Amino acid sequence: MIPTHRISSVLFLICCISTSALFSCKPEPKAIILRKPTTKPTADLIVRKEVRTVAFGSCAHAEQPMPVLDVAIRQKPDVFVWLGDNVYGDTEDISTLEDQYETLGQNPHFQRLDSATRLLATWDDHDYGWNDAGRHYPLKEESKDVFLDFWEDPRDAPRKNREGIYMSYLFDGGKQDVHVILLDTRTFRDDLVRSQSIILKGSNGFSYMADYEPHRGEDSTLLGTAQWRWLKKQLHVQADYRIIASSTQFGAEWNGYESWANFPNEQQRMLELIEEANQKQATPIPTVFISGDVHYAEISKIKSRDGSVANAVVDVTASGITSTWDFATNNANRVAGPIMENNVGILQLGRPGKAKIMAEIWDATGQLRVEHSVLP
Repeated sequence: MIPTHRISSVLFLICCISTSALFSCKPEPKAIILRKPTTKPTADLIVRKEVRTVAFGSCAHAEQPMPVLDVAIRQKPDVFVWLGDNVYGDTEDISTLEDQYETLGQNPHFQRLDSATRLLATWDDHDYGWNDAGRHYPLKEESKDVFLDFWEDPRDAPRKNREGIYMSYLFDGGKQDVHVILLDTRTFRDDLVRSQSIILKGSNGFSYMADYEPHRGEDSTLLGTAQWRWLKKQLHVQADYRIIASSTQFGAEWNGYESWANFPNEQQRMLELIEEANQKQATPIPTVFISGDVHYAEISKIKSRDGSVANAVVDVTASGITSTWDFATNNANRVAGPIMENNVGILQLGRPGKAKIMAEIWDATGQLRVEHSVLP
């Protein structure tokens, strides 16, 4: 029989050994850092629809006939983009804007287009609320509500729950993906810089006084911080074609009127973001701007810094559906046009037997006035 005092000694020894092991100074195992899974950028709304023909236009007086919309219908567009000045409100009484939209909705030409294809929309100054207005327009929230109600955005559309009306769609039909980005050039835009008696020459022997000069400060903004942050992600969405809709012209040179040329730092930032996004793609995504505002049609091209076709930017302007203008401004970037009669634009994307991207301008008589290969 083992003496009791020996058993106590053994138990004490075991307890010491266990305690020593428990509180030993062995190095801790290396921490395992779990990285969040990277998610690919996505469009705000994905639509299961094949898109090969995109029609677009701008500048429509709601009470006037719009025969050029019937011309657009005959081209069988998969989608029609309204680029702004879709009605002329120009008011600080929101009921006036509501009445204009009601009149547009009752216009038989509009109704036929609405029945024939899907409509997308952004705004410009006159349907935003006031001529050349920017972020200081006092009724911009009320105007947004009227806009979204008329264009019947889906209940879960992200732009319903954020400032502004910028929005993106990815049309995924199985054969090719088309990414459409609608910019908001009003809600966040700084005030414009008034011109100091600069006289410019236009077409048809017209001379005119410039309204605005380019911003010289680097802190001036057209799109605003939140929209730029969103746009940077959108430019990394995978697609076969990308269309950026801007109410005002992106590609035209400075002409004293409203355009991106009044914000040269913002314009350059856009070009750099497109080039940066293309560099990260296995295959650069062809990107085309569409714009309105000026009451005539033209196609402008900004050459890339590296001379590559992929990074050159083409801007197809279609304006107006009912509005016209007496002259076109000088534009060294113009490669087609101007067309001074009422017009709509068409982009043909990946059509067999055609260029990969073909831009067309049609007038209200049904004549094809411009056919320009954007991407052979």
